[in-house]
Amino acid sequence: MDGPLQRRHLLASLGAAGSAALAGCSERLWSRAERTAPDRVSLEVKSVPTDDDRIAAMIANRLTENLRDAGIDTDQSAIDEAEFNREVLIDRDYDIFVMRHPGIDEPDSLRSLLHSDFVGEQGWQNPFSLSDPTVDDYLEAQLQLSADERRETFDSMFEYLIEEDTAPFTTVAHHDHIGAKRRILEISRLPTDAIGYLNALGTVTAQYANDDELEARDPPSIDVGFFGQQLVSRLNPLAVDLTSISLVFDLLYDPLYRRIKGEYVPWLAQTVRWKKENGQLEALVTLRDGLQWHDGELIDAADIAFTHRFLFDTSLGEGESPIPAPQYRGRQSLVDEVTIETDRTVSFSFGSLSQEVAQWAFTLPMLPEHIWRSRAEVIGEQRTEALAWDNPEPVGSGLFRFHDSTDNEFLDLHLFDEHRLLATGAPELLAQLAFDRSVLETEDGHAGKLQFEISPNVGSAIDALIEGDIDLVASEIPVDSRERLDESETIRPLTHSTGTFYMIGYNLRHPTLTNRRFRGAVSRLIDRDDVVETFFEGYATAAETHNSLNGVPDRLWETTRYPHDFDFPGEDGTVDTEQAREMFEEAGYSYVEGELVE
Repeated sequence: MDGPLQRRHLLASLGAAGSAALAGCSERLWSRAERTAPDRVSLEVKSVPTDDDRIAAMIANRLTENLRDAGIDTDQSAIDEAEFNREVLIDRDYDIFVMRHPGIDEPDSLRSLLHSDFVGEQGWQNPFSLSDPTVDDYLEAQLQLSADERRETFDSMFEYLIEEDTAPFTTVAHHDHIGAKRRILEISRLPTDAIGYLNALGTVTAQYANDDELEARDPPSIDVGFFGQQLVSRLNPLAVDLTSISLVFDLLYDPLYRRIKGEYVPWLAQTVRWKKENGQLEALVTLRDGLQWHDGELIDAADIAFTHRFLFDTSLGEGESPIPAPQYRGRQSLVDEVTIETDRTVSFSFGSLSQEVAQWAFTLPMLPEHIWRSRAEVIGEQRTEALAWDNPEPVGSGLFRFHDSTDNEFLDLHLFDEHRLLATGAPELLAQLAFDRSVLETEDGHAGKLQFEISPNVGSAIDALIEGDIDLVASEIPVDSRERLDESETIRPLTHSTGTFYMIGYNLRHPTLTNRRFRGAVSRLIDRDDVVETFFEGYATAAETHNSLNGVPDRLWETTRYPHDFDFPGEDGTVDTEQAREMFEEAGYSYVEGELVE
């Protein structure tokens, strides 16, 4: 007997042993309970301040009010984004948090988010401390299944998490991203990745050459506005607390595969040959010829093997136990072994995984060994220099390379002319281009740049856009600023659906929050429809189905199923105190003088 089944029997044995131990002292416990007043249920709700994320702050405030109306002693605290990320994603110092999640781009993302194997790790690795053998079984089973079977397995898990109130988090809404551009520019959608920015650069450059109203720039460029706490002098793709500039890393670092429009496209990889024997999956990856890092060093198989070894253990064996890179833990954990075959070929072993799941590991950003190997020094508990390093002048292999930056002012990226796909016009890249790449060609190759300007707040970013100092606002513009965009004659909003969502998370180390029925009652205490209408002004979709409540939006999931009895106890965002208190009484709690007690 092994694996999840063994864990389940072990837990059952522990439960039986615990019951036997308590049996002999139940009379003493009852006597003590008679002499002691019941404890009030007390909670703290954490979020970032309004200036950092208006929606998260408003959801946290509404949830706090509703918890208090339900008779629960609740404090609310707002912490700046960097500190909040450290407290929640590194220290696990919270009761309940409200924040924006970057999104579930592959269902297997839920494995590192929910599986008990990841309890105790940092980042988005099970920050809730959930340990549920049934959830583990579902997450392990899907690794070996084909598409349809995986979907059925996830549907069963979603139903279990919601209907049994087992979920350690609940989604409030999946929201749209509102950006903006200068009206004169012929860009139809806001760029969100490396291909999008290359297309935007090419499109605008072509427009410079054909529009007398635009002054051509030499070299061709786009000025992009960010606002808030983006620290562009700290460009470490492994850092947990830099979620607000994660877009930049896609421009700087290339993977073996890119996922484009739902399809896996070879990128640094020239070919991948899959083989499955005796239930064991292997892949032989051949790199493209002539690949370079931004500093001119050649990319070889050793860099690929190093990246996977380094992401698994950033101490490279120097720590008492492996110190993984939290940002990419889920994808890295899919790989059993990486072996260098030749300078350009690497073999991957995936165990019993299906190919559908395994190929997700090839979307990891590759790191140059000659840059990162020296950052393996252990500098604290579960912390290496690699995780703390600012990486102020990053070296990757992406379509854009670092040129210059000033802390919290600007970041300049130049087109990487030596990028193999750009230089050779490979079909994998050409199929994605919305412009004639000749517009970026010069006598020396290709030229173009992106300059990211950092504004202190959304108002100053919109001012810069109206005045023509920048071309785009890439940061998410709050809906209450949408009116300024609509009223201006010189700018235009750009809105698109995203995978990101707002969530309420529970720390299962808190004694009250270990009660799943209590968590289920709290999850119902937010009126999702009212949040979408009032906070987002319609630029979002309320989480109402099993999959969307678990972070997977309906537009990406074919089998949408609705939960039973998940209604908000109230109307139009206002909680009905009597209904709310009935929910907690049904969960096994009682009230003393209007206050919920254990």
